[in-house]
Amino acid sequence: MIRFLFLCLFLTLPLKAEEFPALYAVTGVSADDVLNIRARPDAGAPIIGSLAPNATGVEVIATSGTWAVVNSAEGSGYAALRFLRREPGPDWNALQTPLACFGTEPFWSLEIDPQRGETRFMTPDDQAPAAEKISGRWPAQPWAQSAAIGLSDGIAVLAGAECSDGMSDRSYGIAVDIFRTGPAGGGRLSGCCLLAQP
Repeated sequence: MIRFLFLCLFLTLPLKAEEFPALYAVTGVSADDVLNIRARPDAGAPIIGSLAPNATGVEVIATSGTWAVVNSAEGSGYAALRFLRREPGPDWNALQTPLACFGTEPFWSLEIDPQRGETRFMTPDDQAPAAEKISGRWPAQPWAQSAAIGLSDGIAVLAGAECSDGMSDRSYGIAVDIFRTGPAGGGRLSGCCLLAQP
């Protein structure tokens, strides 16, 4: 009876959903061919870009049925998911992989390197900004999918969400809000992040 109840409980628990964005590799494409990126999730839609048959580190923002949303040039499109294989590694919100974040008005960027335990915040006025130590990490939990990184003068809160840079038709899967509390004054910056290649 106990085994039966345990089995029923196990079968009713939701499976962990795949977390996006994530890095994928092209697979199953002939060496003399490419994986097309199309304007819509339809094999007859116009081709707006392509991926090499051995491409790795392809950032998949989301999926739409049997199609993956990927960026190409200044826009985003769709590649057939059956030709993409997820690369091994933790979800982005485990805060174990590098992220590159940026925003506009004013322009800024934030590099997050969890392996080195460092961040680098830059504005157009910064010629060679120094790396700063991450002061804290709050990875996602099953009940809270957002994550946060402690900065020298504040905190960066990261959430899996559709995000736009406001300047192109590219799509991003991570939204970031930076709250600064340093001597230069408090403030809030909002922007998007992508998975940076280590």
